[in-house]
Amino acid sequence: MKGLFYPGSVMVVGVSPAPTNLGRNIVFNLERFGYRGPVYAVGREGGDLNGRRIYRRIEDVEGSPEVAVFLIPARHVPEAMDACGRKGVRYGVIQSGGFSEFSDDHRDLEREVLDAARRWGIRFVGPNCISILNLDNGLALPFVPLQPGDMKKGSLSIAAQSGGIVIEALRLLTAENIGFNKLISMGNKLDLNENDYLEYLISDPETKVIGVYLENVSDGRRLMDLAAGTDKPIVVLKANTNPISHDAAKFHTAALAGDDEVVEAAFKQVGIHRVGNMHEMMDCIKAFTLPPMRGPRLAVLSRSGGAAVVSADAAHRYGFELARFSSGFYDTARKKLRAGVIRMTNPLDMGDIFDIDFYRVIVEEALKEKEVDAVVLGHSYVSRGEIEPTQNLFRSAGELSLQYGKPVVIVSNAEKNHWEAMKDASGFPLFVDPPFALKALARALRHHRFQSAKASRGMMKKNPARKGGASISSGRLLETSQVFELLSTYRVPVAPFAVVKTLDEALKAAAEIGYPVALKVSSPALLHKTEAGGIRLNIGDPQQFREAFKAMRGDEFLIQKMISRGTEVIIGGRRDQEFGPVILFGLGGIFVEVLKDAAMRVVPIGETEAREMIDEIRGAPILKGFRGQGPSDIDSLVGCLCRVSTLLDEHPEIANIDMNPLIVFGEGRGCVAVDAKIETGS
Repeated sequence: MKGLFYPGSVMVVGVSPAPTNLGRNIVFNLERFGYRGPVYAVGREGGDLNGRRIYRRIEDVEGSPEVAVFLIPARHVPEAMDACGRKGVRYGVIQSGGFSEFSDDHRDLEREVLDAARRWGIRFVGPNCISILNLDNGLALPFVPLQPGDMKKGSLSIAAQSGGIVIEALRLLTAENIGFNKLISMGNKLDLNENDYLEYLISDPETKVIGVYLENVSDGRRLMDLAAGTDKPIVVLKANTNPISHDAAKFHTAALAGDDEVVEAAFKQVGIHRVGNMHEMMDCIKAFTLPPMRGPRLAVLSRSGGAAVVSADAAHRYGFELARFSSGFYDTARKKLRAGVIRMTNPLDMGDIFDIDFYRVIVEEALKEKEVDAVVLGHSYVSRGEIEPTQNLFRSAGELSLQYGKPVVIVSNAEKNHWEAMKDASGFPLFVDPPFALKALARALRHHRFQSAKASRGMMKKNPARKGGASISSGRLLETSQVFELLSTYRVPVAPFAVVKTLDEALKAAAEIGYPVALKVSSPALLHKTEAGGIRLNIGDPQQFREAFKAMRGDEFLIQKMISRGTEVIIGGRRDQEFGPVILFGLGGIFVEVLKDAAMRVVPIGETEAREMIDEIRGAPILKGFRGQGPSDIDSLVGCLCRVSTLLDEHPEIANIDMNPLIVFGEGRGCVAVDAKIETGS
């Protein structure tokens, strides 16, 4: 992939001297951005472009250009791709539209392009994209005119599925004075997709932070593997979040684990930072351009008492602590007090200090404090005369942040006509609102903690459980007996049961299991037995059993041993089309969908992930002991989650599974599944 971003030569196909021609913009962009390799222009009319020859045919170009950019009618791209293959071109960028994004009828055209590229071993970007911008070497391939003076080189790279989002990102990066290294418009992802770009950017020494905009995920498991294998922050804006249509009546898991919920869980599992919009992405990126956030303790310094309180509230909301300052720090702050009417606390209200230059001293003293992991500096100028001192303060705060290796988060506002100058002069990220700033900083802290814990926990490891011997036919709901037999094969505890058809068989089975028992209609199609009168509980003797059996309608019946009281939970799973099998955990019973209190992971999971799932739900205190009730058997529950994970991992034909409820007993007493459903896919 390096040859795509650092080619020795570029050929632009679709150039003419006409002022309205878009291909010429690519040539001019390459000139303006200082790309040093040969640039060849190709267009069927020939001619020249500001003295540069325009070749009529690809075959007429000397040598073998490394990258070919196509901005020609879609129907001509397969032929042009073939011509490039004969020339030895290695990479293509298809900016042309008019493929499947225009009409499904054009998928045949996409196949022709793909066939031609594969025939010659060409890898390509697009189609339907504005391509690549690499500030590191001046490779500026978009067809829109760009000015290098509007951009700042940095260590951020962004790959986006939408060309419009790339342009928006470019404008926001410029407005926010954030440097970037590479921008990639992926287009239709017919060949190269987000995982290919992500893999390259992870290896790219010029890229330290990665941003991604996605509308769909090409291969969720590969995406997770890549993210899990890097310590670079990955910030993803995933759009197209409309829920898929699931039959919620069939499986609780399907209702709780919709497509977007799976994406959210998968990203969190491997440390991807998901954002909701481009502005949140910019704030997040700002936080990652600061020194690493290694702890939760903040020093909040503000010129405004009200802003200090708002910052302190936001710090608490996002899980930070207010550091304890030493007496030496307060002694320094007191040196410049005028009226002496502010309290020496954290947050520190600096409104009584009218020497802006002295704010630099306070910032440095705060950074020196051993109990401080980061500084939040809230400051806005009051008069025009304070603009220059404010710019100097922000510049100094940025330098001190780098010197002490701790983040300094600057929150400020300025008049419209001075805001750009304020940002440019500071050369450091500025935030306009304390809650936005603290939310972004919390992501930086989360990233540090995740990376620190990653080495010890391992990621996406297989569980050491044996493969079950029961075969599963696909395309239907399994019979109850099949479900319990399969769970038993994976050492998931199930209540003693029997499946019968006649009263005599039922009485005999109940006697062997031992009263009290439960009687249920054994039909996978009957999904909610209670509402349908298909279940009787706590049957204590044969006479009660006869009455219950005669009152129940069905062809086949399930008899189970009544289980003593415990805490009801649900363990479920389903197969996601983008990420594969996922496992879900929550409190069970009838409220699971109402409360939507559940945790989810992409399988396989190990004990660490299983315990995290249990800890995540709001109902966790119930399992750990609440108001005199002893703790549940968490170890048994962890083992059950891991074994169901293995079941899902080893049986790709399982589309949905619900164990609801699974009864968890007191500490050391285990757990048992009393109801379960499994649906297989075709």
